[in-house]
Amino acid sequence: MLSPMRVEVSPSHDIHNFYLRWELIPEGREKAMLAALGGPLFLEIETSCVVDQAGNRLESTKLKIPIWPYPGERNRGQARFYDTDARRRFWVNLQDAVGTTVVDWLFDARPGSLKGAGKEGRSLTVAEGVRRASAPASAPGA
Repeated sequence: MLSPMRVEVSPSHDIHNFYLRWELIPEGREKAMLAALGGPLFLEIETSCVVDQAGNRLESTKLKIPIWPYPGERNRGQARFYDTDARRRFWVNLQDAVGTTVVDWLFDARPGSLKGAGKEGRSLTVAEGVRRASAPASAPGA
């Protein structure tokens, strides 16, 4: 049986923010398959309640995660949230998307299929799914 590409996550927090750090780990022949694509591959996950690098709170955004190539020896990333439920949704979407969306696309792609794609390469997009309610739900008959 092939071992799938996986994501190891490490949640943490401080007094103001919730962090999610991750490492994306291609296993088995997936690293060779990614290198054979001939161009960059990204995963874009829609999410909410993110704090960007400048400290601005973003109600909704897309986080772009490099799948291949990635900087450094290990494919690590981090995101900062101001809502714990948003962090949890992103965490679930990240693990699910890497194990299904990315791996399925990778096994369907032909070697060299991203040659000539430029710096933008190919982005696989994942919707956030269930979002936080903007207003509390009222009780029936109230």
